[in-house]
Amino acid sequence: MNTNFFKPAELTETNSNCFLFWWMLFLILAQLWLVEAQDFVATYTPHDDYLFVKLAKHILSGAWLGPYDQVTLIKGPIYPLFIAVAHHTGMPLLLVQHLLYSAICILATMALRPLVKGQWLFMLIFFLLLFNPFTYSYPGTGRAFRFGLSMPLVLALFSCMGGLLLRVKYSLKNKISWSIATSLIFSLLWYTREEGIWILPSLALFVFCFLLLGSQITFTKVLTRFFILLPIPLVFIAFTTTFSHLNQKYYGAPDIIEIKSPEFQSALGGLMNIDIAKSKRYIPVNQENQNAAYAVSPTFKQLQPYFEESKKGAQLPESFYIWVLRDMVRKSGNANSLPEALDFYGKMGAEINAACEAGTISCLNRKATIKPVWRAEYIPLIPATFWDIFKQAISFRTAHFSENEYSKWKTTGSKEMVEDYRFVTREKLVPGHWHHIQAYPKYYMHMIVEKFRILSDIGKGYNKIIPLFFVLSLLVHLAFLVRSIRSRQLDFASMFGLITLGGIISLVSILTYIKITLWPINRPLFSAYPLVLYYISTMAVFSYLFLQKRFKQTNNKKRIVES
Repeated sequence: MNTNFFKPAELTETNSNCFLFWWMLFLILAQLWLVEAQDFVATYTPHDDYLFVKLAKHILSGAWLGPYDQVTLIKGPIYPLFIAVAHHTGMPLLLVQHLLYSAICILATMALRPLVKGQWLFMLIFFLLLFNPFTYSYPGTGRAFRFGLSMPLVLALFSCMGGLLLRVKYSLKNKISWSIATSLIFSLLWYTREEGIWILPSLALFVFCFLLLGSQITFTKVLTRFFILLPIPLVFIAFTTTFSHLNQKYYGAPDIIEIKSPEFQSALGGLMNIDIAKSKRYIPVNQENQNAAYAVSPTFKQLQPYFEESKKGAQLPESFYIWVLRDMVRKSGNANSLPEALDFYGKMGAEINAACEAGTISCLNRKATIKPVWRAEYIPLIPATFWDIFKQAISFRTAHFSENEYSKWKTTGSKEMVEDYRFVTREKLVPGHWHHIQAYPKYYMHMIVEKFRILSDIGKGYNKIIPLFFVLSLLVHLAFLVRSIRSRQLDFASMFGLITLGGIISLVSILTYIKITLWPINRPLFSAYPLVLYYISTMAVFSYLFLQKRFKQTNNKKRIVES
């Protein structure tokens, strides 16, 4: 495959690099000064941020993820590990997250550095990436949410893929360094969130491009590049083996994320596959499903009194049935250990599946899986839903900017929980009552309000310019694609643009499926925001290079005419 690569720029002057360094340092310090106004919000959320804090506390005590219960293994282990590492730095968690994102912004900028000699364009790119509004969209950014880690990891992964593609003609040592970085970040991201499958199309396209880049491709070149990419699967296997070994040691089974285990998939998937005429959208398992399952599964019938009892108290939304089921299994005494829980789910799934095969109950013709059921009547909903989520991704309209609302957020929960937050995160917590905030010095509160206002103004600026910049970037990308097709040559602008844009579209597609079938969920969309900014940044660099090349050609023609 012939490829037409932009010629990398020569090494920049020392003064240029030095100026860029001080510019980055200034912006990082300015942003840290502004976000310092955002205190940590501690909340009672046993399936979410408090879960991560509690798991991190167990890691700090040397007991891996702590005693087993229905929530211990429901999410990936990387974020609790990150919180524990942040604790050992001696710095507050939110500060560590901001510093990590700042470092990744430097990495993302430097990944594109071989393309351009000057520094002004990279100064703008760094500002654009660093002041991503979703790094200070309060109060979400004031809690222990995973997007504080997933956003920098997503940006780092795509930056490393681009950096490696750009350095295909560099030394072997240089390429291996970028490959190892890509491998580590991919594995970390995969075990941070559960919907990592959206990354795979972009990763596959990246591998294809890397193997076939350049002219005069030979079998030897392809084989060499294949070995350069070997760290990606090897590092992932190492992560998987390590986590499996730890869970086998502490919990008696190698499953890393329990809800992905075949046993749990068969149990919940079996319930969802029972075909009831009264089934409704957003309700994965209704009362009719449960009644049918009680009749054919003695194992599931053990949970009936606990489901009945749960109706008398506060209930989670019906779309959260996955957590309700696990809570009921725990209350019934069938989940005192991981092997016991897996055995219960396995028997339950087998009994429902046997009834489906025997025709005792009517079931859908699909594999038992926790993926929400897709129905033909949902098809007309795809375009509008996809477009709505895609607009959210490129418009940044879901970012929340507080100005004078500092008093609305407060710490809640038991004394023990609050102390866990304070110890593990090393954070200054938002007071639990407004009268505590009233006791703060007036000048201090004025500074808090002003910092919130400045961040709000910057964020609202992004709301206005990012949609326009994205459309312009899309047009530039389309022009490069048309140019590549006409010349029958691939170029880096076209291919890396497809890798980045493909990641955005892949994530939006998965969230479209979830929104149509289960519930609207916004937090995974946070992964798209740094990608949108990086897509704009890369297209800006390619546009600059194209215009610079055309300008030189025009000047050369003028010189020839004049001579």
